[in-house]
Amino acid sequence: MLICYDPYYEEIGFEIAKKLNAKILPMSHKIFPDGETYIRFPNPDVIEGETIVFIGNAYPNQNNGIIRALFTVSTLKDLGAKKVIIVFPYLPYSRQDKRFLPGECISAKILVDLLIKAGADIVMTIDVHNEKAFEEFGAKFVNISSMNAWAKYFKKINKSYFLVAPDKGRMKVVGKLAEILSVNATSFIKERDLTTGKILKHAPSNEEELMKLAKENEIAIIWDDILATGGTVANVAKQLRKIFNGEIWAAFTHVLMLPGAIQRITMAGVSKIIATNTIRNTFAEVDISQLLANEIQKYA
Repeated sequence: MLICYDPYYEEIGFEIAKKLNAKILPMSHKIFPDGETYIRFPNPDVIEGETIVFIGNAYPNQNNGIIRALFTVSTLKDLGAKKVIIVFPYLPYSRQDKRFLPGECISAKILVDLLIKAGADIVMTIDVHNEKAFEEFGAKFVNISSMNAWAKYFKKINKSYFLVAPDKGRMKVVGKLAEILSVNATSFIKERDLTTGKILKHAPSNEEELMKLAKENEIAIIWDDILATGGTVANVAKQLRKIFNGEIWAAFTHVLMLPGAIQRITMAGVSKIIATNTIRNTFAEVDISQLLANEIQKYA
């Protein structure tokens, strides 16, 4: 097995290679003056008959990252790779996983389909927004839960805390983590305008339960998969702050942190932001390289 990684995502690629005790496959990359991408493997002879794992970078500049991934996968197969596993720790375009409005492009499925058609035997990611949306790809699509990594992190907290799901759809996974940690969990209800994307309403799903948890605990942890603008977590934090005087933490697998998000979140009452390193960010305290290495080993 050889590990190859996107030129803009060397850290996690190096960590995975180290954990798997795998050799790194060098890749040359440059951008032409007109913006087009160039990729070359200086040692093509070592590729034939090998399983190659490519770690893709999908944020920021996800469109460029996708092009590099497509070129890389196709070239590896053309050079004789036996199997190509492409890993996007954060899968771009994954939130558009169905037609919310008539005529919309389902970009999540299109992207995975393109990667497979380019030559990927397996497309692997962590905490994809809606795993069911990719069922048609069968065993070629692998979604890894970050739950064990989060459980390990949260177990180190030496204060009383409870988990908060920002909407009922997220409650299933939040509830599962709460069971592992032997803590309580509650959820909020949100309504969104499908045309504008604006959140119309956020309210506790069970106000009596929330008030009880607020009295009994020192920390409330809002746990979600993606942080982009921070609008959802800010709305939830504002509602929490009305009845909870303790610390409010916000924990996310994928932190995009668009302009204004930090200010929006902290002004709403959040005192700590925690993230994994699926995307390069300053809040990454939860390392998912071991999770990826373990899963890659199963398919290599």
